[in-house]
Amino acid sequence: MIKVVTSEERHTVKQGPVQSEFSFSFADYDDPGNAHFGCLLVLNDHTLAPGKKMNAHPHHDLEILTYVISGELGHGDDSGQARILKEGSFQVLSAGTGISHEEYNSSELEPVRYLQLWFLPERRSLPPTREDLLIPRESRMGSMEPVVTGRGGNGPLKIHQDVDVYIPVLQDDREISVPTRNRRQHLFVISGHVEFSCGKQRFTLGPGDAARIQREEALSFRKTGEEPSEVMIIDLP
Repeated sequence: MIKVVTSEERHTVKQGPVQSEFSFSFADYDDPGNAHFGCLLVLNDHTLAPGKKMNAHPHHDLEILTYVISGELGHGDDSGQARILKEGSFQVLSAGTGISHEEYNSSELEPVRYLQLWFLPERRSLPPTREDLLIPRESRMGSMEPVVTGRGGNGPLKIHQDVDVYIPVLQDDREISVPTRNRRQHLFVISGHVEFSCGKQRFTLGPGDAARIQREEALSFRKTGEEPSEVMIIDLP
């Protein structure tokens, strides 16, 4: 199964200072046929206006991954420790038994764009934890090293689920292979254009487009066009 979801097919919401693109059923966007892809429940593409914030709200029994694409995102939670996540920062928040957090744009001049993903955890009622790390785009040029791993993986950030997340930045048109292992892969184009192949099928994706893949054939992709491309690949059960 290969399902391509274009950027235009995402659900767009403008609520006050934040504009969001929802890849899956979320909040007031209720679509039972688009509720999840394996353990991936949410992939939201947010842009928050300068100096604005999203008020504190609770979560439990979720693994939440945040990636700051551009700008600076402030984060505070009931641990009492605030963070400024700069461009290129990743945060894994394990909500576990319960945590409340808020997000805000620490700049009065520039918007902040960030992705937020929710995964079901491998088990419920874990103790809440938070870990964040800056991984600049320059260090991800052409790299298929994972930024987030679970189940004993060697990525710099850990998640309580059997998931690996890669976010390479492609500068040339060389082909990159992705091991499939008879699992699911979710490919999301953050910027630029890519062509990907799975078996004998070939597809072209642009910014905001995604592909949900559940096939045994080898998967590979490459940049097309003049500009660099940034891609998120999620390998999950």
